Amino acid sequence: MPDFLHNFRLMRLKDFVLFCILSLVSFAFSSCEEEKGSIDNSWNSGTLTVKDEVLLSGSTTQSLNIKASVKPTVTTDASWLRIGEVTSLTTGIYSVELTAEANTTGETRSAQVSVTAGKETSTVKVTQVSGDVVEIRSIDPQGDLDPNGGTITIKYVATGDPATNLPEWIKPADTRALNEGILTFTYSPNNTGKEREGIIVLAVGKTGIANITVRQGARSVAALNGKTAMEIAADMYAGINIGNTMECPGGEGDWSMPVNETYVAALAAMGFNAVRIPCAWNAHAKDGVIDAVWLDRVDEVVGWVIRNGMYALLNTHWDSGWIEGDPCTKGFDEAVNAKFGSYWTQIATKLNHYDQRLLFSAMNEPPVDETTKATKERGIDAIMKYEQTMLDAVRATGGNNLDRVLVMSVPNTNIEIAAEGYFQMPKDVVSDRLMVEAHFYSPYNFNMMTEDASWGKVAWYWGKENHVAGSDRNSTWGEEDYVRDQMQLMKKHFVDKGYPTVLGEYCVCEDRSNIAGVDKEKHQASQTLWNREVTREAKNAGCVPFFWETGGDINRRDGSIIRTYQLDGLFLGASEGKYPF
Repeated sequence: MPDFLHNFRLMRLKDFVLFCILSLVSFAFSSCEEEKGSIDNSWNSGTLTVKDEVLLSGSTTQSLNIKASVKPTVTTDASWLRIGEVTSLTTGIYSVELTAEANTTGETRSAQVSVTAGKETSTVKVTQVSGDVVEIRSIDPQGDLDPNGGTITIKYVATGDPATNLPEWIKPADTRALNEGILTFTYSPNNTGKEREGIIVLAVGKTGIANITVRQGARSVAALNGKTAMEIAADMYAGINIGNTMECPGGEGDWSMPVNETYVAALAAMGFNAVRIPCAWNAHAKDGVIDAVWLDRVDEVVGWVIRNGMYALLNTHWDSGWIEGDPCTKGFDEAVNAKFGSYWTQIATKLNHYDQRLLFSAMNEPPVDETTKATKERGIDAIMKYEQTMLDAVRATGGNNLDRVLVMSVPNTNIEIAAEGYFQMPKDVVSDRLMVEAHFYSPYNFNMMTEDASWGKVAWYWGKENHVAGSDRNSTWGEEDYVRDQMQLMKKHFVDKGYPTVLGEYCVCEDRSNIAGVDKEKHQASQTLWNREVTREAKNAGCVPFFWETGGDINRRDGSIIRTYQLDGLFLGASEGKYPF
């Protein structure tokens, strides 16, 4: 017997009916808990009403409930069946107890009970069985349920009042018929994108169990009228990250400052219309459950972004490497995968109330071991499985998440690895709702390098027009043509195949304006040009640009601009770039 049935608390039918008169009963999952409601006055109108059939388990007493305009009389043709006194529960509602003597024959036996009220008479079949029984008489509707939701009515006969166990998408209706042999449930629209199946369980005691399997087809995605990934990408003008903030494992702002709505509103006023929110989750979870307070906080920040007219892109971001570490480089981990799916179920459920202005990105920079072809492909295989799990988890929550645009990071978020062709996008239950994510910080010497190395020097100047004659600090690779070629790789391998790309991070991370010997004007002009070139060429290739910002370019307190030479290039490139879709 299933474990959950051990917890059912059964009620004698007479007690249940008495409670129904006082308050409306709502069946709950896996229990017979009652919730108070309004009195059903419809019971007090009409003619004689009584159920057609009663099952008795051994000598257990069961109440027969009767609606009549006058007090009824109840008789039987069987000597083994005892009829109790007819009592009034409320105006027009009566109850009588039926008790069978011990059945020594070992066989099921039946009797007729006559109920007479004035000129009306009804007959009830009473059957005595050896143990608890639930028998289903009819189910309406028959066959598959409506994909758009509706009600399902089950007629049954049982030796007692059955407890119920239901799938999460089926709920008890807030009604209760006088004839306790009828149960009505509501079921929600199927927005999961695929057919689903559930089991309704009615149970009385240890032996009376009825399992009813129901199936519901998926709603048509066309009915949702959502935008495609291409349409949403085309609507994003310029994006920015709230970096080093929500993703801090030690707590929001541990590496910078907590975000506030003044700052978010300032981003919109500057001209950004999309905000990427890197976010940690495992650091805010215990035993696989994300802290409700943290979910509320993320909900608040997402709400600020959307309320200020921008798109929000929310991800799972490094988070001390619990998934973006060994579980990628060393191969797929089933336990990690299960937790990843659970987290995304919790995130998607919490934020399901937002429309398509919220996008989810599965990961941040999932790593692979590039030592050998085999180790690289092992890592890519793991990443593809994790991202499929994320997609499936989000879609299964239904609602707005059915056609929400989801973003899949390529291995190492490296454009060249993605272009090799081994990485493949996950299978989706809906069409045209996926994007790809890559990051771009090249050339490393100019963007991120902090000190000279044996293989090369830190570059201060980038772009032919910014080279300083005779300097050994000019970039020697990765300039304008390289930027264009990298972005076109993403266009060829993803955008042209129907997957717009998110350039989730890019910036000049190292500002060397105050280093001794640097030509400050040329160095800052190099940063302006790099941001301009990357932003423009990204858009020309169908890649939505999201500038990486951690508080050094924009004041986190009030949203004022600190380094104009970074943002000037960004917005100039955004105005020059034209999406190919």
